[in-house]
Amino acid sequence: MFKDNNRLDLRVIKETDEMISKIYQNIKNEKIELAKTNIIKLLSTPDFFIREYVGRKFVDCPDDDKMQEIINELVDHKVYGVRAATIFYYYIKYDNNPEKIFDLLDKSWNDTPWETEFILHEMWQKHPDIMKEKMKIWAESDFIKQKTIAYHGIETIANSDPIYVLKLVEKNLDEQNIDLQKKISNILSHVVKARAAEAYAYFREWLTKPSESRNKTLFLAMKKLVSIACSPKSNKTDDFYILTMQAIQDWKVDPVKSVSSTGEKLVSFAKNPIFTDSE
Repeated sequence: MFKDNNRLDLRVIKETDEMISKIYQNIKNEKIELAKTNIIKLLSTPDFFIREYVGRKFVDCPDDDKMQEIINELVDHKVYGVRAATIFYYYIKYDNNPEKIFDLLDKSWNDTPWETEFILHEMWQKHPDIMKEKMKIWAESDFIKQKTIAYHGIETIANSDPIYVLKLVEKNLDEQNIDLQKKISNILSHVVKARAAEAYAYFREWLTKPSESRNKTLFLAMKKLVSIACSPKSNKTDDFYILTMQAIQDWKVDPVKSVSSTGEKLVSFAKNPIFTDSE
């Protein structure tokens, strides 16, 4: 049974529930085409949370077999909201069968990217071991978009398994796609804040094998981390601050030119860092 998570206001929930009840009645009365028409009408919405709510609620349909037949017909519908709700329907229905969920996501990630990212984030919490297997494959996809999605939610295990995260990041450090670079940079920030010692050892090794894309990704991550470490709100006695400042000082005098060049820039940046509201 799906429980609402308060992301929709009561008026919207009431209106949506009334429409869902109407659809259930259509199905009960064998008015399948009318039920489909009403489903499409309900889900022709840009609201992510309505799509999620409806997809999850459909699992509770009293005429489950008939509802599943309808969902099977609508999974490739031209309306995004319809496709999106079917993804949530399957996700809840096969909650205890992650392999089946992945069979679905392997086919739908390009057509429903927002819903796929949302589900992957939850899957990292529910099924981390299976996620580790599957995301290795996605991270080596021929499609940049799928590679980028592969890193969504991986910060969930940044503290428990930083080495896995760092090795997965390593697969795409040299990719030139800006969205993927930003995604990786953001993930690296999470890993450093959770496990700085392990992360900075990898950073230093990566900097010894420079490429334009790699340098840009790592420098972007490090600028953010140095800004956070130097923020007035930062605890100057915790490991993150100490190890971050130690790392850039060590890199500045590193015998490898590509490492020392990055270290020198970061030490200079640390003297006049740029702070954001989140820092």
